Amino acid sequence: AVRAAMVETGEADIAPSISALEATSEAMDKSYPNSETVYLRIDHEVAPLNDERVRRALNLAVDREAFIGTILPEGTEAATAIVPPTTIGWNAEIGQWPYDPDQARQLLEEAAADGVPVDTEISLIGRTGNFPGATETYEAITGMLNDAGFNVALQMVEVAEHEQYYSKPYVQDRPILVGAQHDNSRGDPVFSMFFKYDSEGRQSGISDQRVDELIDEASAATGDERKALWSELFAYLHDDVIADALLFHMVGFARVGEDVEYEPTIATNSQLQLAEIGLK
Repeated sequence: AVRAAMVETGEADIAPSISALEATSEAMDKSYPNSETVYLRIDHEVAPLNDERVRRALNLAVDREAFIGTILPEGTEAATAIVPPTTIGWNAEIGQWPYDPDQARQLLEEAAADGVPVDTEISLIGRTGNFPGATETYEAITGMLNDAGFNVALQMVEVAEHEQYYSKPYVQDRPILVGAQHDNSRGDPVFSMFFKYDSEGRQSGISDQRVDELIDEASAATGDERKALWSELFAYLHDDVIADALLFHMVGFARVGEDVEYEPTIATNSQLQLAEIGLK
């Protein structure tokens, strides 16, 4: 709010990453994809989250579209990968998870019939202030999951405590979902995939040999082969492994002063390039 006011009074020229609540000036405020992806990291080692049907039910139980234009601003997009659509190898053929709580309940019933402890309490760890509306978003997701038959308890924590759940060694005394944001404004999945999905990745919740192989192959490849391998990995993680519950590609807002020519881009949260800023 202070930074936005500074631009309005002429004390500053550009204020990137202001909240949607402050972006009230049609003349000065501009939206842009801010390169952040919100998701629920799933620890695949702990029951019942080690069962594919349970992870599938998690994704079916969340009505992603209900958040856009309500808790989250217009321009937010439902996510199918942990990197934004501007990234090399982006796979447009991956279908978004539909909102189908009835199918989610059915999957949980099938898993329970096979002895999977689906009624075990699952902790959803959210980070306070991680993004505007974070607490409300995780509260709503918790409600949706519980309505579909899960037993989820929300715990909002500050950044230092959040890191204890987000990075290895994980707390594994109970099943845990970690609500988080990941930023990749660089345009290449290599800056994300090992860290988030390799068996040795510091914030990976999975261990899958094919994923490890694809990460190695894509990281070493170039050109069209690199794009194809990343694209294959995105689909495999989303459709087969069901690695996590991908939620939203976020939108940002910047206030640009009337004397300045500047169009914010997906890189704006990380850097302002002087060559792209002009004076009227």
